[in-house]
Amino acid sequence: MANKYALQPFTIRLASGADHFVDLGAMRDSASAVVTTAPSMFATAMTLAASTVASLNPNPVPVSVTITGGTVTVITVGGVVTGLTTGTFTIPPGGTIAVTYSVAPTFTMADIAPAAGGLVNGVLAQYLGNVIAGP
Repeated sequence: MANKYALQPFTIRLASGADHFVDLGAMRDSASAVVTTAPSMFATAMTLAASTVASLNPNPVPVSVTITGGTVTVITVGGVVTGLTTGTFTIPPGGTIAVTYSVAPTFTMADIAPAAGGLVNGVLAQYLGNVIAGP
């Protein structure tokens, strides 16, 4: 699973019961301490659904999805056939990608790098660029 970026400041409760404040833009890797509350404050990874079933981007920012390998016949983004059977696709917030396959391909989600300039990168930059007034 990819790293996860805080989309707004909040407090999480660790499995140990201790509360921990998370600042805006803070990052935690997927191997960090298990949290018991507020995991939705981090960007959520997408996974490959069953053949023909759409996978939803639940994040408030666009993400990049790469499809490779397997036996793929159709890829649709937002219900529109791409004409490709492999490649990298941008999935907008609330958007979907559906893959028709007989042998499951590799499905990889990644953050989209922000436009050149500035000090913030990854998911947070996309979020701030799309929601300038904040959450």
